[in-house]
Amino acid sequence: MANSRKKTKKTTPSVREKTEDSAEKTSRHSFKGCLSVLVVLAIAAAAAFTFVPEEKVPAALDPLHTELLAARNTLIAKTGLDISRFDDTAVVEVPGASPVKLYFAPSPNIKRGLCDFIRSAKSTVDICIYDLDLNEVADALLDAQARKVEVRLVTDEDNVMMAAVEKLKRAGVTVVPDNRPAIMHNKFVIVDARYLWTGSYNFTVNGTRRNDNNALILESPEIAACYLAKFNEYIAGKFGPKASRKTFGGRVVLGRMPVIAAFSPADGIRNLLLDELSHAKNSVKLMAFSFTDQEIADCLGSLAKKGVSVKCLFDFGQANSKYSQDSYLRGCGVKIKLSPNRSGKMHHKVIIIDDETVITGSYNYSKNAERNNDENILILKNREIAALYVKEFKRCWKGTKGYL
Repeated sequence: MANSRKKTKKTTPSVREKTEDSAEKTSRHSFKGCLSVLVVLAIAAAAAFTFVPEEKVPAALDPLHTELLAARNTLIAKTGLDISRFDDTAVVEVPGASPVKLYFAPSPNIKRGLCDFIRSAKSTVDICIYDLDLNEVADALLDAQARKVEVRLVTDEDNVMMAAVEKLKRAGVTVVPDNRPAIMHNKFVIVDARYLWTGSYNFTVNGTRRNDNNALILESPEIAACYLAKFNEYIAGKFGPKASRKTFGGRVVLGRMPVIAAFSPADGIRNLLLDELSHAKNSVKLMAFSFTDQEIADCLGSLAKKGVSVKCLFDFGQANSKYSQDSYLRGCGVKIKLSPNRSGKMHHKVIIIDDETVITGSYNYSKNAERNNDENILILKNREIAALYVKEFKRCWKGTKGYL
């Protein structure tokens, strides 16, 4: 029988069809290649844009720059690498005096700077710290002790059992807690009765890696003597209202830079702040972990009503307290923002007046800081230092520092 099924004839693509198919594939590959190149170039351009200084970014591009900078720095923070994400250190030349060194956190450099400062000691290290859990700092103090440097430490009763503090006690370092309900809230170090470290920075992992903080180093035997006199009261077991000695020689001129040192509760810090604020003509920028003081709030509100630009940046968690003055201040025309740092604390206690005067230290703007706690502030009148704190204020306000 003849096979009734017909064979299907295979169609061979013509040369023209082969050429068109090849061209289409080439076109697709070329488009994908171009797209990949464009993506890479866009990422490179975005990354490069983040390195443009904020003050040089056109106003129209500022929101984009802020978003990209925050994203870049957050990505770096999440890697856990100990690298700087912003201008976290600076040295300011002071005519007629030694330079002032500044540190801002979160950053690995603030911890390194503190350890280097302790290692520079030749005869004495007097350290007054609310909270210490950094083993690197404890080790730097033990190294100093091994070099025959006298090391003494004052801390808060609530934190005296921290492992780093216990390590110092076991090594024979003099450690004195405040032994009372109110807190010993200072964060300062005096080296060789000549050099001072102070600011808002607690010597902790969170203080280093998560919280917004500042610290500065200055050389002045006169200012160091003010801090040492108060420190000696603490060593003698006198805290809070019992540490009643008024600051002697608290007003010093370093070169051409006026500096005021003061302590609470003995020196009436609130009145000093109110006096400085009363001279504000153009602007006040304030960063505060805790702000519950009605008198200071009234002063800021009055300034705002007179046309002074007043901006306050508050810690998100503390601002939710029923005692916080943020709502009151907002009603007075003060521009209020809650910190974008939600993985740590906005821990600064800083006031910048007319971009010329900087007030910093451990003093939160509260009744306890004024009446019960052991606190300190420095008031510095220097435009270069103020400019660096203004830069820090803008970073914290915009949230560009990179938070975990």
